[in-house]
Amino acid sequence: MVALPQFLPLLAAAALTPLPAGLNEFSRVSGRAGALRTIRRAAAAAIGRALADGVELLEVEFPPLLETKTQFDDFSNVEVLDANRDFGIQLALEPELRAAVGDDAAALWLCFADQGEADLAREAWPGTLYGAATQTYISAAVKALGREPLMPMGSSALAVAGALGSLFGAKPPPPSAPPPTARLQLVVQPGDGGPMEDWLNLELLQQAGTPMLCLNGALDKVTSGYYGNFLNPKLSRCAERFFNRFEPVYYLKPVGSGRGWLFRVYGEAWQLYRQMKEDLVICETYSLRPTPQTCVDRLKML
Repeated sequence: MVALPQFLPLLAAAALTPLPAGLNEFSRVSGRAGALRTIRRAAAAAIGRALADGVELLEVEFPPLLETKTQFDDFSNVEVLDANRDFGIQLALEPELRAAVGDDAAALWLCFADQGEADLAREAWPGTLYGAATQTYISAAVKALGREPLMPMGSSALAVAGALGSLFGAKPPPPSAPPPTARLQLVVQPGDGGPMEDWLNLELLQQAGTPMLCLNGALDKVTSGYYGNFLNPKLSRCAERFFNRFEPVYYLKPVGSGRGWLFRVYGEAWQLYRQMKEDLVICETYSLRPTPQTCVDRLKML
């Protein structure tokens, strides 16, 4: 994810994964049925290849409301959270991810942003099959490793209120059993739409030798300084030493204010598509990730 000064256009676009169907914004969401299934399977295959190559920090990034919204439609953070939750639950069942943890499905830690999202996941996807992975949330997973998570402002007051409640008769819940050792950590939408501490806690959650897969965590915002390096120096330093190391194994995002899409699947070139009236047309491929400005400049040439 490091911005590099030069980009080498590839001469051939052979053997490149095609875009999911129906991304033409002029046709709205017509023809997009099944796009998320296509993305999930392509992403799972890319994850499998990356894990086989020894990649330990992986990123999957795409618009989770792709089948129901265009990039110009209004949407709520709740809609995004629900969509990412559902995608994460289903992605955890893909053969490539199950193979990564072997016979012990619980060795896949499915980490949601907070306890509320983890509870909603269990309610929305009941049953043994969906609950086979260890479903938890970021701060709880950090504690399970014997580390102390960073907590957002105001959480200490809630802890004090809980402690006072226990003094007046409310019994705290019993401690949960420690989860099995993680062989793969799948973290669903950390940070984006939530507290900055979610991103910082991912570094605390990381274990050497245990792959971490970040699903729609908006790492672009973290590594680009979108939140302001001066206002958030801790996040900036974390991005430099940690988030810049993530490999985009499946990346699909609009660029240039609707002019096109940037697409990449692990092991392949980066593809830049231009939005035409009837269709999307590939206009450039790159061996290294282009900057947003590089994409905008190239799209303006057509």
